[in-house]
Amino acid sequence: MNNTQSKATKWKHRNCIIELTPSLPIPGMVTITKTPKLRSDFEGRRYINLEKAFEQIELFESLRLIKSKDEYIKGQLEDVVILEDQ
Repeated sequence: MNNTQSKATKWKHRNCIIELTPSLPIPGMVTITKTPKLRSDFEGRRYINLEKAFEQIELFESLRLIKSKDEYIKGQLEDVVILEDQ
């Protein structure tokens, strides 16, 4: 095993490419450099560390999943109870 460890400077999370872009005040800063069309809002965004970038992508995916199930759940509830339109 080699004593020299190479640090990763590029990661992939949910098809988003995240690259290390350090600056003097924030050495762990990362930038999302490439995204699929569905997550294009993230392209070019910078985060203070890799964990924060992962958290934001996961939050987006969670909210998207919840939103997609909203209509299905309303449809199921209409069979059981009367729903008021908002």
